[in-house]
Parts: sequence; structure tokens; C-alpha cells
Amino acid sequence: MGTMDPAGPEDKDSQLIKSLQDLTIVESYDSAGKPKSTTFYHITEDEEVFFGCTSKSKHEITLAELNASLQRVQDQDIYPEVPADTHLTIAPETLDASLVYVKRPGLQWYDDMIGTNYVPNAVLDETLIMEEISKSPHQNIIRYYGCRVRRGYITSIVLERLDQTLHQYVSTHGLQQLDKVKFFEALESAVKHLHTLGLAHNDINPHNIMVKGGSPILIDFDSCQPFGKRLQSLGTEGWYEKEFSTSEKEHDIYSLRKVREWLRI
Repeated sequence: MGTMDPAGPEDKDSQLIKSLQDLTIVESYDSAGKPKSTTFYHITEDEEVFFGCTSKSKHEITLAELNASLQRVQDQDIYPEVPADTHLTIAPETLDASLVYVKRPGLQWYDDMIGTNYVPNAVLDETLIMEEISKSPHQNIIRYYGCRVRRGYITSIVLERLDQTLHQYVSTHGLQQLDKVKFFEALESAVKHLHTLGLAHNDINPHNIMVKGGSPILIDFDSCQPFGKRLQSLGTEGWYEKEFSTSEKEHDIYSLRKVREWLRI
């Protein structure tokens, strides 16, 4: 089973968090739409993670209760160890924080995944895929600056920061000026490039496509794997033809067709 530091934050700092802005808060709801539980976590500057859960809604929890509930998550439960004999690109610490996106483990699922290797495996898989893609970059694939390593573990990957997904962009006036055919051809080029590397993205949809200067940038490679490899996660509902468990080029071909229809080209 996964473990958390039983001492909790109070032994180190009784006021680990000073306000709700110090936390990421995720509420889950029952079938009637009422709050069922609230999970929350805090990540320190040194990538230490404190996690908590309560049956109360976020509006009912006091700051004191939040601090008391937070417990330190052991590194091995969410971060993968740096693999032996593997070269990793270490992201420079001098990067302008406003220009990069630091992608950390998907902690919104941590409570359900305690006791499994799902979260650290997902971090390792995406890191290694971004390392591979970065050796053969493409202008329509998100730029990878490297990963961060703390205490012998990969704690995050550092990517180019972009402002809008295609899903967000279509509701702006910019869509009227967008050359949809050229946009789609550039997206198709990025996907074909992945395929020449023997990789399938497996989760192409408007939420995983950013818009930069009128051009698409493909993001979110946590489901990207070599053809035929078994996957930990499925694509996004509505954007795949049928449920799948392995990485296949055909998944991307189907999703591209759906994106084309969605853009009404």
C-alpha cells in the first residue's frame, strides 16, 4: 500500500498553508450532483507533496482543518526513480516561470490509486516519451525543456507555456480568421511525424491541441507510446472509435477525422 508520513505537516510547520490559494482542491460529486468528498494537496518549492481528503465540501472546511488533514506523501508513491543508464534532460532552473508549464503527477487520482504504481509509471512514461520526441522535434509539437529531479526522483516535466486550447479558441473571434485547412494540415503533419517515430498519441482531441499564432501545437503525451505497447490510460470519451488497451496508429487516424469534422472543414 502507499504510505504517507503519519507525522503530518504540523510537526514541521503548523501553518503549512496560509490560504486556499496554497492548495489545489478537487471536489467529487454523487449521482445527484451533491459534493461527495473533497481532496486537496499542496506542493512545496522542493516538490514535496502534502495530501488530504475530507467528506466536507470545500466551503465547509476551515483553514485549520485543512492544515490538520494534510499529510506528506512519500516520494516513491507518486514519483518514479530516475532510471539507471538513461540520459535525462534536466530543465534549467533559470527558466522564466511565466514562460513554462510545469507538469506534475495527476494527483487528482491519487486517492483512488494509493497502493498502485499508476501515478509514478505515468510520470516516467511521459518523461521518456518527451525525451524521445525532443531528439526529433516538430514545430507543431509542444517544446520540452527537460524534467526536474529531486531526491533521486523525477518530480515533473517542464514544457512551453501556451495560453489556449483549440476547445477554448473556437469560442473566440480568432476562429473567424483561422485558416482551418492550413491548421488541420499542420496538425496532421505533427501526427504523421509521431508515426514516423513509431509512436501513437492515442488521445487527440481539442483539449490536447493548443493554438499558437494560428497554428496547432499538440500536447499531453501521457498516453503516447510505441505501436502495440499496452497503455495505462484510455483516450478521451467521444474521441475514440472503441475502447482500446494498446497504442495504435489507427486511434490517431480516427481522432484526426473527428477533429476535422468538429472544425467543419
